[in-house]
Amino acid sequence: MNLKNKPLLSLYILQPIVKGFSVFYFVLLTIFYAEKLISAAELGYIGGLFIILLIFGAVIVSRFLHTMETKKLLQLSSLVSLLASCLLLLGAIEKNVLFLIISYCFMGLSCGTATSGVNALAAAVTLRGDRYKSLANLGMLTDIVRIVFPLLVSGSLVLGSSRFAIMLIILAAGIFFIFSFMLSHLEPPQERISIDVGEGVRKNRNFLYVLSLEFLDSFASSQLFVFLPLIFLAKGYSLESSLVLQSLVFLGYLCGRWFIVILVKKYSGTKAVSYAEFGMVISIIFLLFAKDLVLLYTLCFILGIFTRGTSPAIKALAFDSLTQHQMKKGSALHVVAGDSGSALGQLLFGFFIAWYGVNSPFIASAVVALFVGIISFMKPVQLNKMEI
Repeated sequence: MNLKNKPLLSLYILQPIVKGFSVFYFVLLTIFYAEKLISAAELGYIGGLFIILLIFGAVIVSRFLHTMETKKLLQLSSLVSLLASCLLLLGAIEKNVLFLIISYCFMGLSCGTATSGVNALAAAVTLRGDRYKSLANLGMLTDIVRIVFPLLVSGSLVLGSSRFAIMLIILAAGIFFIFSFMLSHLEPPQERISIDVGEGVRKNRNFLYVLSLEFLDSFASSQLFVFLPLIFLAKGYSLESSLVLQSLVFLGYLCGRWFIVILVKKYSGTKAVSYAEFGMVISIIFLLFAKDLVLLYTLCFILGIFTRGTSPAIKALAFDSLTQHQMKKGSALHVVAGDSGSALGQLLFGFFIAWYGVNSPFIASAVVALFVGIISFMKPVQLNKMEI
């Protein structure tokens, strides 16, 4: 991985925290639902609001703030995340749903702007052609946070309170705030890239195709971990067992980054995505029918490998489709596409559970994943028209 030394530490700290905020908040949604603080419909639309505000934050970056220095963008985001996490603690203590909703909206806005900034930073310190492995390594750090947090939440529930987990979110927001101010100014490497489809992002057909894959892949897979505990509860297992399950899913995410990189090297970025989508469909089918606890844990780990191991591959394809001066705006649009899919999935899956039962989101996810697998197999991204 060809990374510049100065921003390396900040990048390795900031990316897991910023990505982790979404996981923290959605794991806690399951807790609030189990504690009957919110309903199944509220689980869907509060999570949907979070991602809608995340998208709005990314849109603000793509339309107005893409010329802002990355450091200032992250500083602004860190202040909002601190406010949001404090409101979350207050809402949990007072059992006030309105405070929870406001907190989820603020944190979604913070994640939208911060994710665009961190993605732009990651793109600036990696080189085209080497991004699959680089972004996978960064994703693994995020997965470690995802694995640990549900286990800590499960432990806090055993002790009788989820407030310890919320305090961890406040601590993470504080670290985000500190490191955003420590980030040095970074001049991105200059790459001369000519694209025969035009210089504008909107004319870049390869990039737009990758955005469509990102949207559909995120719709099908990115929010499944929120609803997996409900399957365990429906099968008669405890909430604590369900949270351990989420950690196994995130462990699958971690291994999936490595596994998909192997597929990329052997085949191609789009073929690797296609094979992962087919694996996801098969995993979901077995998961819905399995009853044994050990088998369910194993299937959740396998599902994690295929669901989000695709994320670095699709992101690398998107970045490789862009020129350097398009990178920050393109990164924001990538966030918009991915999180639009996540928002739609979160919102619809919540209503599907209320209307059709806990299995319905997974059936819908499998159908969309099958479609993505077919189109990505039949139409690979052609990057050979780009010259450095």
